[in-house]
Amino acid sequence: MQSNDLTSYYHSIKSEDDLKRMITDHVKEDLYLEFKQKHDRRHAQLEDDDKFNFSRALSGFANSDGGILIWGVETYKKDESAKSLKPITDVDGFIRSLKSSLINSVQPFVDNVLIEKIPTDASDQIGFVKCLIPQSDKTPHRAMLAEREYYKRSTEGFYRLEHFDLEDMFGRRQKPLLVLHTDTGNLSGDDPEMREVKFGFTNEGRWTAQHYGLIRLLVMTIIILLSIRMVSCVTWVACVISAGIKQKKFKEL
Repeated sequence: MQSNDLTSYYHSIKSEDDLKRMITDHVKEDLYLEFKQKHDRRHAQLEDDDKFNFSRALSGFANSDGGILIWGVETYKKDESAKSLKPITDVDGFIRSLKSSLINSVQPFVDNVLIEKIPTDASDQIGFVKCLIPQSDKTPHRAMLAEREYYKRSTEGFYRLEHFDLEDMFGRRQKPLLVLHTDTGNLSGDDPEMREVKFGFTNEGRWTAQHYGLIRLLVMTIIILLSIRMVSCVTWVACVISAGIKQKKFKEL
């Protein structure tokens, strides 16, 4: 499943009726979908089981192709299909507990995780929780609250990574991840129409970037005022800027 498809599927699950339809349709857990029940639905705190399940899901989905974790759905043991709904009493408090545990549940931190409420028809305070855990570029992620293991996702559920899997993933993650930044401001001088544009890169990856480049297309408008007429000229300039990053830092071009 492509990232956009997974995100669209996540956003399509919006109501209790959507979850009931999953039960009617006997939707099964698969490579991208996991159902879980909260250990004690009467309060918002995370029990050890909840911490384990959340930590493992963060690791397993982030180390794979991403996935969706839905809290408050019971499954049949024989085929892991949706069986019944088990709403959480203080759903807003439970969401706060999950968000607070993100930083401690997995290392390194998984970026761009979405955690949202699916309210019940009866009350906005009672409901279910859906979590979108995207595929990560910073693998492997270690589940710190699930036996400190590394996990991946398969059609059969989450499984621990073997040593050779970790060697492969550690090797693949040694690459830079460059993010472009721009900043504009007034250029010192007498002309108020002149602007200064600065470009820079931040390396958010786990490896030194040896070379990088930026292709810019600039539009320069030159207006020449003459005593008897005005001439306007538009010049398109394409330029390539190349340099090297020797360490992880912001560098202005």
